Amino acid sequence: MSRILIKNANVFDGRTPEIKENSNIVIEGNLVKEIIGGQLSEEGFDQVIDAGNKVVIPGLTDAHVHLSHTNGGPRPDESAVRSVRFAKDMLLRGFTTVRDAGGVVYGLKKNIDNGYLDGPRIFPSNAYISQTSGHGDNRESRAAYRITDGIYSSPSLQDRGTSIADGVPEVLRAVRENLFLGASQIKIMAGGGCSSKYDPIETVQFTFEEMKAAVDAAADFGTYVMAHLYTSKAIQRAAKAGVKSFEHTNLMDDEAGKLLSTLPDIWIMPGPQFSRKRPEPDLASLPPEERERLVKLLKKGEFVRAGEEKATETINKYDLNIVFGTDSFGDPELVDRYQLEDFIYFKKRFGNWKALKAATGNVHELFKLSTYQNPYPEGKIGVLEEGSFADLLIIDGNPVEDVAVLADRNNIKLIMKDAKVYKNELV
Repeated sequence: MSRILIKNANVFDGRTPEIKENSNIVIEGNLVKEIIGGQLSEEGFDQVIDAGNKVVIPGLTDAHVHLSHTNGGPRPDESAVRSVRFAKDMLLRGFTTVRDAGGVVYGLKKNIDNGYLDGPRIFPSNAYISQTSGHGDNRESRAAYRITDGIYSSPSLQDRGTSIADGVPEVLRAVRENLFLGASQIKIMAGGGCSSKYDPIETVQFTFEEMKAAVDAAADFGTYVMAHLYTSKAIQRAAKAGVKSFEHTNLMDDEAGKLLSTLPDIWIMPGPQFSRKRPEPDLASLPPEERERLVKLLKKGEFVRAGEEKATETINKYDLNIVFGTDSFGDPELVDRYQLEDFIYFKKRFGNWKALKAATGNVHELFKLSTYQNPYPEGKIGVLEEGSFADLLIIDGNPVEDVAVLADRNNIKLIMKDAKVYKNELV
């Protein structure tokens, strides 16, 4: 078993804002054996890394990505190939773990875990579950149809990145199919979306009974449900049904926030998504039908963006637990620009400490909800302490004092995952 020493380290453990100065991180195999203060003999170590009194933090977690949604077109083989680069790029930005919020990632995850490919640890949801005409019903037009149960004329549905389920029996089967494929949590579409064509933002999707069926089936396998939603009505229905992880929540009001504050083990992924700067589309160059479609989607985004300030106030008022998520999907070049930059937005909305903990210690607590569905039970994720996976970053700057230092990848001097170094720019 190899032994690695990281010396002269100022350690942020992911749990508390205190920095343990002048520390030594002892790694055996792929786990942190211990963290010791003061001087330590270098004898007996296979590798010694001098942190140079820089801050060492747990590897970052993005709790909401879609690794298989990479603008690869309708063919699943092309999307699969592109997802390999998507995953590796995330690792090289310092994200050693991601929670995939829906898509086809079984093969990608398997080959990252066995060392064939480079990428982050993946907590997979597998196919997200949507009602007919819900946010996951990705049919390109009203001419695309269901041929028979589970067979569609739409390639975006046929690749099994989405499960369309209506009624309690279909929801139960869709949940259990995803669990069969190794889902660590279940993702449902509980409200309207901005990228889908046939569901207004205001819609509430799935009845209470359907949501409760998904929650119960997941709980029977020791895990939880995460739900895409924006409006307070959708949030309240999902909360009462037992959903634990609320994705987006941009239109949350005080009533919904107060309800969530009374429930145990609730987590919010309030990613900026629509507040970050994006390239302006050249609408004039598009065919009329495509231009009309895009204008409708942009209006949805504006509507959601308008509620974000109020949602932020509500989250802070009730001190709701948040996790860092970027909803990264689509063009890898665009994601490369904004995934780390989103720390600036989290800082603005929630402050340095909450933003940093959202990507470290909070995800450690969130992943506990997966219990025996956790695909990585051998070590701790999101914290840096005895028993943690050797997933860590060495940072030039102090993210506890200013989490925005993480927005500049040049400040990330070393990236280690599973005791393997993927980037080292230490002098």
